[in-house]
Amino acid sequence: MNPPRGDAGSRRAVILDAALRVFGQYGYRRTSMDDIAREAGIGKGTIYLSFPSKEEVFQALSHSLAQRMLAGAEAARHRPGTTADKLAAMHAAWFGTYAETIRRSPHAAELLDAKHRLSADLVADAASRYKRLVRDVLTEAAAAGELDLESAGLTADTAAELLTASARGLESSAASPAAYRRYLNALVRVMVAGLSSRLPADAASRPQAGGGGLT
Repeated sequence: MNPPRGDAGSRRAVILDAALRVFGQYGYRRTSMDDIAREAGIGKGTIYLSFPSKEEVFQALSHSLAQRMLAGAEAARHRPGTTADKLAAMHAAWFGTYAETIRRSPHAAELLDAKHRLSADLVADAASRYKRLVRDVLTEAAAAGELDLESAGLTADTAAELLTASARGLESSAASPAAYRRYLNALVRVMVAGLSSRLPADAASRPQAGGGGLT
């Protein structure tokens, strides 16, 4: 159903939803404003009421996707569960959603190139905001005594950078978005386990090497 006349917000949403599908199907270069209008079920002139050019449609789409990913990560941050649970859900919302949205297109490389050319500042700002969310979770876990960053020679900032940079690096080796999500989950849990400041529950009862054994 077409958005009501004058409902600019609804019209923009319809256009961006259509643009996401068309860019994914044809790539950035081959997509025209006519294609987007046809997919959205509205007149070409109506698109220009919201977006003066295809470039601005793409930039708005990049912004919309980044905001959706950040909202998902923020929600995951406040969900019940362990630090590892929260960080794994945050990575799934940020990196996993991106991979499922972009990488599934046969024109993924071209879309990534367009993103870097047209939306570099926007993407960098969103990525920085996501890394701050990760840093804040790590800071809270360290303050609660759940993680020992200092013993590993890390600050919350550097640990967040390691988690996000490692996640980006894993994407190219994943055969599918589902595999990428599994890698993200494993990455978070391995890193959190390595930084954990708590011994297993039965550690205190185990004899230490070189002492405490039976005579």
